[in-house]
Order: sequence, then structure tokens, then C-alpha cells
Amino acid sequence: MKKEQELNQPSHLDDENLSRNISNLFGAGTETTSSTILWFMLYMLNFPEVQNKTYNEIVAQIGTERAPSIADKPRLKYFTAVIMEVQRKASILPITIPYFCSTDTTLAGYTIPKNTVVMPNLDAVLRSKEIWGDPENFRPERFLDEQGNVVKSEELIPFSVGRRVCLGESLAKMELFLYLSNLIQTFQFLPARPDKIPPLKDTWGLAATPEPFEIKCVKRNA
Repeated sequence: MKKEQELNQPSHLDDENLSRNISNLFGAGTETTSSTILWFMLYMLNFPEVQNKTYNEIVAQIGTERAPSIADKPRLKYFTAVIMEVQRKASILPITIPYFCSTDTTLAGYTIPKNTVVMPNLDAVLRSKEIWGDPENFRPERFLDEQGNVVKSEELIPFSVGRRVCLGESLAKMELFLYLSNLIQTFQFLPARPDKIPPLKDTWGLAATPEPFEIKCVKRNA
């Protein structure tokens, strides 16, 4: 911004614009990442076999003597697939923020006039039976090939898609990997009441977060 000012170049980046962008990044990143973490913990309560498999992979690939680092991500393939499946199933931002169509456009035979407000429905993609086959099932293996390698799917769009994709996507993915791998390595997630596993229900706010639930985090001995 200072460089453009020194060169006397026209720019939309002024103090107000910069402040708003920083506020948006912190606000959007905090709510969405924390919601994804909550969903991950809730799914681990409902699918203890997935939690055990995730922990066993961390022990086998990293051990328990040190904390996971981002350099370990290529080795934690199943764990990466679990995070991807949580993002797909949770669908914490079912509909994106509003956009304006900048020019008259035709899409799939429909005419969208200039200045039309467009709100992409991400949920329709993340929960499409045509795309996923069994979208109602929590199945991390859908993101792994026969050799156990992670398969990137262009239909997995929790951060939206295209030129207006979330600016914090790379940061969020790194945060989720580091935070959740450390949690799984350190704690076993159990329901606060063994006879009452919290349901996979959401509540609406800025993002689709889980209904309030109780969880017991037991420090692992290993």
C-alpha cells in the first residue's frame, strides 16, 4: 500500500479497505475453523472405530515422543481423509456469502442478468448422491485410493470454488491438521455419559455448528 502511494499509483487498498479485509479474515477464519474442530470431535464420539484407526496411524507414522508437524501430513493419509470427510459431512457453510454477477451471463441454459445477487449452494454439491453415491454415510475411505493414497476431489468445496475461493483455505487446512492431530495423539475422546452419545445435529449461526454437547477428553498413557 505504501509502495503504491509512493509511486502515486491508483489503488483501492487504503486504510479502511485493509482494516476490513483483516477483520474478515479473522472473523471468518475463527468461526469456521472452530466449528470444524467441534464437528471433528463429535464425529469421533459417534465413530470410535475411526478415532482408533486415526490414532493408530499417528502412532505408527510419528509415535508419541513428539508432536505432529505439518511435514508429517504426507504420511498421515487416513487422518487427512478423515478431516476431508468431516468437512464434507458437516457442510458448515451450506450457502456462500452473496456475490454480484458483473456481466450478463448464461449458465446451464439460464440467463443471469448483470448485478444479479448470486449465492452458490455448496451443500447441494457436498451432499449430492450423484457425486458421492452414499453422501449420508460418514466414510473417510472415499478420499483414499486402493493404495491408501489421498484422492483430491474437485467436488469437495467447503471453501467455495473459483476466483472467489476462501482466502484462508491454506491457513485453515494447516491449522486443522496441526490442531486435530495433536488432540488425537494426546487425548481419547469419549462421551461424557457412556449411555448417551451426542447426536450429529447442527444449530445455525454464522456457520452450521453442532448442537452443544458434552465430551470427556482422557489423556492417553502412551
